[in-house]
Amino acid sequence: MTQGQWVPMREASRTLQAEGFKINPNTISRLAGRGTIQTKNDPIDTRVKLVSLDELRQLFAGRRNEAPSQN
Repeated sequence: MTQGQWVPMREASRTLQAEGFKINPNTISRLAGRGTIQTKNDPIDTRVKLVSLDELRQLFAGRRNEAPSQN
């Protein structure tokens, strides 16, 4: 059973932007600092905090970049 993908904040931002979400690394960092989202320490580099892509996708579900409709 997988628990979702945990990635560094900057990588999470790039991944979510590529999926069409409006989000940047500073926003993710603020959410983590406030305790709004969960973080884990990277076991290889203790300076890096990991965040759950699934949790961010749920949190920002309504903030995708929408292309204007062509009527």
